[in-house]
Amino acid sequence: MSCKKLYFQLFSFLALLVFVGGCAKTQEEKELKKTENNISIRIEGAVFPYKKQDIISSVAGYVEDIYVKNGDRVKKGDKIYSLDKELIQLDIDNKKMEIVSLKQIRDHLMNKSSVDGSVPAINLAAMELKKVALLRAKGYANEFEENKYKKNYINTLNSGNNSNNYEKIKNLNKQITTAEIDLKKLKYKLKHADAYAQIDGFVADFHLNKRESIGVNRKICTIVDLDKVIVKAGFSTGLLPFIYKGEQISINFVTTPPYNTSSTITQVNPIVNPSFDRMTIETVIPNKSYILQEGTRALVTIPLSKKGQEEVRKYFLNNKKDTTLEIKSKI
Repeated sequence: MSCKKLYFQLFSFLALLVFVGGCAKTQEEKELKKTENNISIRIEGAVFPYKKQDIISSVAGYVEDIYVKNGDRVKKGDKIYSLDKELIQLDIDNKKMEIVSLKQIRDHLMNKSSVDGSVPAINLAAMELKKVALLRAKGYANEFEENKYKKNYINTLNSGNNSNNYEKIKNLNKQITTAEIDLKKLKYKLKHADAYAQIDGFVADFHLNKRESIGVNRKICTIVDLDKVIVKAGFSTGLLPFIYKGEQISINFVTTPPYNTSSTITQVNPIVNPSFDRMTIETVIPNKSYILQEGTRALVTIPLSKKGQEEVRKYFLNNKKDTTLEIKSKI
């Protein structure tokens, strides 16, 4: 074999090795290229109760019984406190008697007026005026006829004892209506003299003593549901296109001992939250150990897709070697 031919074969063999070696990659290298995701968003967050309800007094009165204390676990419908109902019931009974008395006086006047015919005269004049007004509206009566019935009604209204009795009856009806409204208010007060929990949870910030006088709209305590908690975290408005509902996130809580978990975004709020001075995400996580309390701080890490990484690096990262975009809130 000539030297020229030998050199050609050796060159071809080396070229083949270079080509094959350049194209051949391990499975790990291929997967790494596909799944490379080394830029993420890290945002500050805090823990909020899953549910929270303030117990506010609906009516005023004296506290008769207290059924809970701070730290107690209650269920929806459990009684929190009750007011003394004796005075309320006395007011209800007196108001009922007042209404009965006013109605008796009114009925006496109406019966007296019926004897002398004055009230029926008013009613008859009113009915006639109503009929002629209807006929006028349909074109079957003229203005002169309608005015005649109006004058008749006015004259009947202002005649003798009729006018006096009519005004008395009208005033009595107003008093009866007012007394009936007062009675409804007293019944409402009686119904709401007992306060109940509206959610399951723990009693917190309870301040109340027996025989204490309380007014309307006083905060008695708070019921807090911490079996689950809501984690809210704030992000800058420009990052909204990169954050999605249902996206997997990791959360690092500032607790002792440290607690970390993963979850998915349950809600993306595009309205700036004043507490964070940012748009916010929310996620709901279980809290069986109750290590997470209201206000517990957290760092939430949101991974980015390859395309998202390129956009974030282009617009938000000053140092092109950074792998985390830190977003701070004012919480």
